[in-house]
Amino acid sequence: MALSEVNNDRGELRILENLDELRTDLADYIAELSEAAVKERGVFAIALSGGSLIDLMGKLCEAPYNKTVDWAKWYIFWADERVVAKNHSDSNYKLAKDGLLSKVPIVPSHVHSINDSVSAEEAADEYMFVIRQLVKTRMVRAKQRRCIWQ
Repeated sequence: MALSEVNNDRGELRILENLDELRTDLADYIAELSEAAVKERGVFAIALSGGSLIDLMGKLCEAPYNKTVDWAKWYIFWADERVVAKNHSDSNYKLAKDGLLSKVPIVPSHVHSINDSVSAEEAADEYMFVIRQLVKTRMVRAKQRRCIWQ
């Protein structure tokens, strides 16, 4: 049973009983965001990180999500990635592929990972170019955010 508290300045705080509740709550939340984004813009873009996130998202591979989510409209990016080969055990891409992407029908060309065959600087430049092109062609939309690196 989840406990919720709403704080208008910071959104909603949910306290869940266990990891299974967290997985279900997260899957419900992502599925709702995905559905709303697809209705509004025709696509859903999400940036993944490593760590426990992929494991927590694993519920999306199960019913009903695996059948009701419009996976063909998903675009996958990474919020962080280690500069290692994609098949390396430290790769967040590998973690996501093994734990989620290989288990749902996401279009392979919609999965945007770094180029692991070039230097870190080249990989970052290429990744930035790809993201900018997708925004420029309106395949994905960027929200105006204050960037601390500019």
